[in-house]
Amino acid sequence: METFKKILSKYYLFVVLFITILFFTIMSPAFLSLRNLINIFVQNAYMVIATVGIMLIMISGGADLSVSYQIGVNACIMGLMMANGISTPMVIVAALVCGLVLGFINGIITVTLKVHPMVTTLATMSIFQGMAYIICKGITFSGFPESFKAIGQHYLWGKLPISVIIMFVMVILAHVMLKYTNFGRYIYALGGNEEAAYLAGINTVRMRVLTFAVSSIFVAVASIVFTSRIGSASPTLASDAVFTCFSACVLGGISFRGGEGNVVGVVLGVFIFGLLSNGMQLIGLSIYGQYVVKGILLILAISFDNYQKASRVKKAAKS
Repeated sequence: METFKKILSKYYLFVVLFITILFFTIMSPAFLSLRNLINIFVQNAYMVIATVGIMLIMISGGADLSVSYQIGVNACIMGLMMANGISTPMVIVAALVCGLVLGFINGIITVTLKVHPMVTTLATMSIFQGMAYIICKGITFSGFPESFKAIGQHYLWGKLPISVIIMFVMVILAHVMLKYTNFGRYIYALGGNEEAAYLAGINTVRMRVLTFAVSSIFVAVASIVFTSRIGSASPTLASDAVFTCFSACVLGGISFRGGEGNVVGVVLGVFIFGLLSNGMQLIGLSIYGQYVVKGILLILAISFDNYQKASRVKKAAKS
């Protein structure tokens, strides 16, 4: 029994993934078609990138509720620039710089006011939302140049979606950064015990700001991929992204307390939610029913996370 619990604890994401695929394959023959699987990857490419960015903050012991409207601000800035004839490379650079600035704003407010990042980003979520509406002035930008839409809509060699390639590049980058760099090790240390990290010589203030900045660059890349795929830009472009990002992180093994988690688990978490959304659409479940199912899954993920924490505490107490 103890061995089974260890296996389940280690590979539960693969079990959930397998059950999800098996269920929707039985319910809808079209689910496992190559066309649908490619569609799932394309639809979730931007969400994987954004969630990996949020993962960095959560591992450091923080949170970012402003992700949806960071995407909105970036999208509106890109839409406004392209409406004024600015070239695609300049638009992409502007989006990345904007993401960096938004991240710095979150980080600097957090360390200056010495409040939990969740409180900071709850406030900046409203600020960014207002900024997005001011930029777009109630207009939905569209009619983007083909060079920009190619990022989210075109394929290399007719088979590989460019957006999916970008997704894998960003995932690999995050994995290497977390596992093989001092920056990654400092992020884990910051989330594990901020005071101990400070006493070990880590500049925790600078690390907190840098983590937000790097996270927001990932979110900016996600906004580029998503805006180009949709072919339009508005403040509410990704209004539900914050729910999916946090849900996928928790499901993927990222603790709200910080200090643990990995990229693979987060990516699997995003695709489990992506498979659920796609499968529920194929079997004709209403959007409201989908919200119920996703909410239940989030509650189960949080419960499982708490159960694992309690088990580890008990083992530590016994030893």
